[in-house]
Formats: sequence, C-alpha cells, structure tokens
Amino acid sequence: MARARRKLVEERKKDHLRIVLEEDVEFSRSTWLEYVEPVHTSIPELDFGSINVQAKFLNRVFSAPIIMESMTGGTKEAEKINARLAEAAEKAEIPMGVGSQRIAIERPELAHTFSIAREVAPRAFLMANIGAAQLIKHGEDFAWRAVKMIEADALIVHTNPLQELIQPHGDTCFSGLLHNLKKISGSIGVPLIVKEVGCGISFD
Repeated sequence: MARARRKLVEERKKDHLRIVLEEDVEFSRSTWLEYVEPVHTSIPELDFGSINVQAKFLNRVFSAPIIMESMTGGTKEAEKINARLAEAAEKAEIPMGVGSQRIAIERPELAHTFSIAREVAPRAFLMANIGAAQLIKHGEDFAWRAVKMIEADALIVHTNPLQELIQPHGDTCFSGLLHNLKKISGSIGVPLIVKEVGCGISFD
C-alpha cells in the first residue's frame, strides 16, 4: 500500500510538468489590467539611472523584489529543471524555493533531484518546502530533513486543503497546523514561511 502511494506521488510529479507543457493552464478570469492605461510623463524630473530595485528579505539583499517560487522535484526531468533554475537564481541574485520535498524524504534515492540546486548554486538563497499535512503527520523531524537536504536558508510550509481534498488519495487532516507551525518556528534554525499553493490565504 505504501509503495503504491509513493508511486502515485511520483506519477503526480511527472503530471505536473506534462500538464504545464502540454495543456492550457492560464488563468481564465480577467486581472482587469486591460482597463489600466498608464499616463506618459514627458517631464519626469527623475534620474532613471539612480533607481535601485534591490530588496531586503530575511536579512539578505536581493537584486529585485522577485522570488522564484516552488515548482518541482522528484523526477529526472525535475532534477534538470531545478539545476537550471538554481543556476539562474544565483546569477540573478534572487531567492528560489524547490518543490515539495515529501517524495524525497520518503524515498531518499530521489533527494538529489532537490539537492542538485545547492550543488550547482552554492551561494543562492534556497528555500526548502514541505506540505502542511506532512508537518502535522510527521512533525519537526520532517521539516528538519527538508532543510538539511538542500542546506536551505529558509523553510516553506505550504497549505493546500482544497487540492488535497479533490486529488486522489490526498492528505485531508489539517487539524493542529497552527500548533505545529509555532513549535517549529523557534526550533528549525531558519526562517519559516507559510504560503497557500494557489487559492490565497483567507482573511479570517
């Protein structure tokens, strides 16, 4: 049963890449930006050469307020992608997050599909990544192993209840998440980031 579940997770990782490459995944609703028309300023009274877009985040200075967000890992194709993304992130001096590391924690032979990022980009600001459901189920050790795997500078915990509810064999227990987040925030040794995977974080 456990082996079949791990295989399912690996196939899902492959599907993520295939779907993005082959199917229409663009957001279907308007952003309303088509109704925004910037006004040209003929006399800007500004030295454009003096503009500095650097941003400070988690006590590091980056070239721009851009984060290369968590995308992939766990397959041969993903290993190549993570290597190229990490190289680009280091060169551009922006932070990068890897995809969910659950698959590599459960199957250590796949760890290199994530750790390749640190291997090719030793100076990059890398963020480890685990799911909220896995943190609840496995606790602090799961988080620590993710951080150690890529020698991470920060840890992302992603919460995705809607995705877990509708995908086959999803992890649907999110009870105790706040308690676990508080517990690891003071002990994991790196900054903690909490994010939603695509539905946004509700006000309440």
